[in-house]
Amino acid sequence: MEFSQFCACGPSGYAQLKQRVDACARLGRSYEFSACALPPGCRPAQAQVGFWRRGEDYLLYFRPAVAYGGACALLSDFFARGAVQRYAGFQAMADCLRRLDEALTASEPDLFQALKRELQDRVLGQEAAVEAAAFKLRGHVCKREPLRPLSLIFYGPTGVGKSELGKALAPALNRCLGEERFRPVWTELNTYTQAHSVYRLTGAPPGYVGYDDPPVLEAVRRCPHTVFMFDELDKAHPEVLKVFMSILDEGRCTARREDKHGNRELDFRRCIFLFTTNTDLSERRRALGFAPPPPGRDRPVPSGPAGLAGRLFQADEAARQALVRSGVLREIAGRFSGLIGFQPLDQDARRAVTAKQIAALAREYGLNVAQVAPDTARALTPRDAASPRSNVPLLEGLLTPVFLAWSRLAQRGSPLRLTGRPEALRLLPL
Repeated sequence: MEFSQFCACGPSGYAQLKQRVDACARLGRSYEFSACALPPGCRPAQAQVGFWRRGEDYLLYFRPAVAYGGACALLSDFFARGAVQRYAGFQAMADCLRRLDEALTASEPDLFQALKRELQDRVLGQEAAVEAAAFKLRGHVCKREPLRPLSLIFYGPTGVGKSELGKALAPALNRCLGEERFRPVWTELNTYTQAHSVYRLTGAPPGYVGYDDPPVLEAVRRCPHTVFMFDELDKAHPEVLKVFMSILDEGRCTARREDKHGNRELDFRRCIFLFTTNTDLSERRRALGFAPPPPGRDRPVPSGPAGLAGRLFQADEAARQALVRSGVLREIAGRFSGLIGFQPLDQDARRAVTAKQIAALAREYGLNVAQVAPDTARALTPRDAASPRSNVPLLEGLLTPVFLAWSRLAQRGSPLRLTGRPEALRLLPL
């Protein structure tokens, strides 16, 4: 149960709520909900929420008391009223909750923009993919009663930011929501090439090797908002992919072992599943010969959220058909929430990635390279590299002598600037 459901239940919902609160009051007790999820920015993230009638007054209370640290002024004023709030009549309480719902709804578009900014700072040169991911994430996070998890496939060439975006999602969501709600779990599917490796996801049967090893999917028992990242989808055995059918469609599956309460059902409805593949599912690859353009290609596309939703829908369908042609079973391909394409990086984006890689290498030596001269970044970015990732060993070989010399001299954390040509690189204080 989420507290936002009380705010958005509408006239008929408020009438039912009043009936139940009044019925409980006649029995001398309150109408309570344990472990109720609170709006983003609240501490704690869950609390017991209760409704109590005393004479003509209605009381709304939280256990424990809730502190709000988000940006919504109305929510801040609401929780500042204390753990027990008294209202002169049910209608006064309903009006207050309705205003909270309007504030929560109005703040939802801001989450999309905040996520987009966070992810663009981490993933360079993939504005369209980042925008699509932020749009899909916002839609899932704002659901009050999701029926299934969000499941996305990131596809495109190697080394263009697919895995980097996957790693960035959980931290970005937590920063934007103001709480540590999402936890990442990383799995390399290139080690799941045999049919029996499916047991590493769900757990081995009793008596089999690996029965005592914790399976990957049981991470949801520790965190219902887990972000599962599965790298290299195309390398996994088809039997491994079949495990995800009921999870992506129904949001549930049965575990091999019971938890401490005797429950064997795993609930993934609030989780996020991310898959990466190097398979090219783009329209660019399939446009061969003199094939006519798809219907509606020349129609004007609306701007704003509606236009973005329409563009993503068309791209999703085209990529989904390509996924089926690549050998993935149709019944599996149809269960993913979205497929997001990544483009090859242009030279400007590659130079920005090079500067980021240099800063990361410098941090390993305790140095803060805050700036790389444009000419230096250009000289250290080969045009014919296999992928941006393959440039890291080359950079490390060139920069290790420079970093070693400066790590003995520079004050820890003081900003530096890298300049010069590959044969004569220099670090200068900013």
